[in-house]
Amino acid sequence: MLIPIILAATVSASQIGDLQTYRDWIVGCDNRHACHATTLYPEPTPQEAETGANSVADNAIGMAILRGAGANDAARVRFLPCYPCDNQDSPDPAAVRRLAVLDKAGKVLFGLKLGSRDASLANASEGLPVSADSALFPALAEGEVLELADGADQPLAGISLRGLRDAMRHMDADQQRLGDVSALAERGKAVAHLVPPWVPEQPLVVPPVATLPPTMLTQAGLRRLQERNKCDHSGAGLPEAIYQRLDDHTTMLLLNAGCSSYNGEGFVYVVDNQGRALPAVVRLTPSDPPLAEPQVTSAYWDDKLRRLRSFARGRAMADCGQDQAFAWDGSQFLLVEEADMGACRGSIDYITVYRRETVERE
Repeated sequence: MLIPIILAATVSASQIGDLQTYRDWIVGCDNRHACHATTLYPEPTPQEAETGANSVADNAIGMAILRGAGANDAARVRFLPCYPCDNQDSPDPAAVRRLAVLDKAGKVLFGLKLGSRDASLANASEGLPVSADSALFPALAEGEVLELADGADQPLAGISLRGLRDAMRHMDADQQRLGDVSALAERGKAVAHLVPPWVPEQPLVVPPVATLPPTMLTQAGLRRLQERNKCDHSGAGLPEAIYQRLDDHTTMLLLNAGCSSYNGEGFVYVVDNQGRALPAVVRLTPSDPPLAEPQVTSAYWDDKLRRLRSFARGRAMADCGQDQAFAWDGSQFLLVEEADMGACRGSIDYITVYRRETVERE
């Protein structure tokens, strides 16, 4: 028989973070207060649009600022290739060797040269760590454009700084740094060790890896579920069936129905060892109601990490959407990772808004 579905332990679950857009920047912090701000394709002001003027910058190279929640965690700067640009013509972020922050009048507020090591770090996933007392961040908060050039001082790109002050202030406020020496946007004299320690919620306990093969439905039983969940347009085929053994008692059956041009509907079932199927319970946090069917989008099973992945595009080019991962705790699937991009403006630098560790039950 199917294992009874029970709620996870009554450990208080932390909240999933949200995103905020400030002009040409978008920012978010996760449940552990790690924050991430990134560039969006710049939009002209109403006055610029009225006169037909171009936006203040081309953002042919993007930029992100990331920071952990620890009192001594440095902010990290990362350069990004332009996603909507023609790759043959767009500049290479790895070529950046000089930064210049300009104000609205074109005056240089701050300049910085990068050696090869720092340039390499600025193009890595973790980014280039920059000391909190650097003059870079106050200049970015006051600036209008960040100009990037290569080692021969040839221009590469201009990045719009409109909205960055508010994005950095959002990070400071979430991490309770406002007014202290570690703040990015509103630096003060308070000591950094007043930043509170952030304690993550307890890890999700998952069952050990099972060695049994998946339990499959009969052909007739599978066909009934496929017919029930197929797309309603004429000529639609049957959903693809994917089986995955979850633990000694349970197999997952994932039915993927491609009913739209860029998103697929994922219907998740759990099958007991006698071959009986029920809709799987899939939740965000333990206190949330189960997600309605189809529970996931364009879904697949990550066998290495033992995650049920869901990726919902906001539009075909995927420059907005939601990327989620769910882990099986023995009775239900619970969210353990989420990264979002809320603005359809040319960025695929998705921002993590939720993380939860898993540990295997002994």
